[in-house]
Amino acid sequence: MPASISHSNGIIQAPAFIGGEGPGGRTFFVNANSGGADDIDVPWWDVDEDQTFSSLQTAINACVDNRGDTIWVKRGSELVTSTVLFNKAGIRVIVQRMGIAPSMRGEFTAIYSTALTSDPTAIISQPCYIEGLGFVGADTGTSFFEGAALLLRVDAASAATTKPWGVHLNQCRFPGWSLGNTVGLAMDGGTNVLIEDCYFEDAAFTHGIYIQGAAGHVQIRDCHFSLGTYAIKCGAFSDAGVNTQLEFGPGNVTVLPTRGINTGSNACKAQVFGNHWGVSVATAYDQTVDNMEIDGYICAGNYYADEERDDE
Repeated sequence: MPASISHSNGIIQAPAFIGGEGPGGRTFFVNANSGGADDIDVPWWDVDEDQTFSSLQTAINACVDNRGDTIWVKRGSELVTSTVLFNKAGIRVIVQRMGIAPSMRGEFTAIYSTALTSDPTAIISQPCYIEGLGFVGADTGTSFFEGAALLLRVDAASAATTKPWGVHLNQCRFPGWSLGNTVGLAMDGGTNVLIEDCYFEDAAFTHGIYIQGAAGHVQIRDCHFSLGTYAIKCGAFSDAGVNTQLEFGPGNVTVLPTRGINTGSNACKAQVFGNHWGVSVATAYDQTVDNMEIDGYICAGNYYADEERDDE
């Protein structure tokens, strides 16, 4: 059993498994601003250098698939020159909690790039949990993901052979920082994916989230979209959307002028429910609600600037 948390000279001592083997795998630490070392006179887990790293990718590389490893990321953003690959299954990446609102954690602790003008800043290809991290990119390319800071899909360096599954993004932030990317998150397929309480905010965003391909059991809920054109854009889905099961809601919010969903008239099976779109019902989507339902988007219980819970 790990030692319990205790106090010594006013400093909280962590359980014995912190920084080593624990009941849920190993624990690693990232401190991008201090070369991997703890800050002077600021206790932040007394661990060996082989468990504390100055880059997130190095910490991910130290993880083992399905061991349940956890990476704690200390406040401070990391400039990357190559795409960060979340390619270890079953890891947790959690940003240091600070005395600020969850929506701002990713503003102060992000991975960002100024040099990757034709690639995303990060790719997720394996099931994982990410909390509080910011993603900012400089991708101005014209590939399907249209300049995404974060991409969910199988990457060339991954051993995965299927679309990403089991990904959970919680309280992550996607600001643009005027670096060039035009979408926060892009998904090239994926199953059993949960995106919740995330924040997408930049005037350059044509949409906060883009989704296409073999996607199923994907839920986007309680997310916040502002300044951009659309919250969500849909591309072409596999099987003409026959097996695509999407849940857009509840609790997604847009702030004028950001609109709700750009379906592109791409057929799928989707529930659009319980959202608060900050525009009129006539402009919340790229087509009428009746036409959306023909394509498989069932709208129910959404709020609009000119209507209350009226999807007609």
